[in-house]
Amino acid sequence: MIRAYLFFNAALYVLFSAWCTFAPDKTAAGIGLAFRSGSGRSEYITVYGGLQLAMAIFFGIAGLRSEFRVAGLIFALCLYASLVAFRLATIATIPGLDRMTYFTGGLELVLGAAAAVLWWRRA
Repeated sequence: MIRAYLFFNAALYVLFSAWCTFAPDKTAAGIGLAFRSGSGRSEYITVYGGLQLAMAIFFGIAGLRSEFRVAGLIFALCLYASLVAFRLATIATIPGLDRMTYFTGGLELVLGAAAAVLWWRRA
């Protein structure tokens, strides 16, 4: 089950990486960002494309190699716990959020809860 979870994360981040890399204006606008210069576009593609690809690769390796599965699960727990904590704080304190913010937060919450369940079940 952990293996499937890690592969799901890998696939998800490959898709997000490609989407953000090849449609940066659309994806940035979808989350309320706009580019003021080429540097902004470069930063967005690097972080939203490159970093998400790195995460996909790590999740993929962790899914393929049994000795990395626990590390992959720990990474997922740290990743989603942090994202959910910050997401909830911003939802509680920042007005005027778009639906995409809530959708993304819901996805992070589900992925984090799944990682927690898998962590406790593996023990």
